[in-house]
Amino acid sequence: MQFSKDKVYSRKRRVYLVATMLTMCIFLPFRSNPWAIYAGVCAGYTVLVFGLRRAARTSKSSGEDAGPVSRLLLVHAAFLAVVVGWVWLGLALRPYLPYILTTEDTTHPYFGLAFLGIVGLLMIELAEQHQLRAVADSALSLPAGSASDVNKDKEVSEN
Repeated sequence: MQFSKDKVYSRKRRVYLVATMLTMCIFLPFRSNPWAIYAGVCAGYTVLVFGLRRAARTSKSSGEDAGPVSRLLLVHAAFLAVVVGWVWLGLALRPYLPYILTTEDTTHPYFGLAFLGIVGLLMIELAEQHQLRAVADSALSLPAGSASDVNKDKEVSEN
């Protein structure tokens, strides 16, 4: 079953919308807390990564295995650390950035820093999708039963 490009784009738009809404739903009620921006961005980023991954997988409609869940989560956790570092860097550099990026007034809306942050997050997301694809491909390249054969060899060598 082949999906049309319109359905794929519609799925991607929904993923972006849900990720944005989740980020705002977590950030806005807790914005007085210093951790709120990190929690909101990490939650939205997680929805973005796995939502786009799911949309891409359903558009291909192949029966490909996603790979070991532990490896996928480990890669995602590493990239979440990078995301937290990116957000921290954006907040830490704010006093040193040009006036046009950090000031909101009637002539310059406050979109400069947010735009740079979003572009950075999208670049991180692309890198993570590449790594997750590599994890899934490496899981597919293993011969059937190879993981269980390794475990059997360990049990035999321990006895």
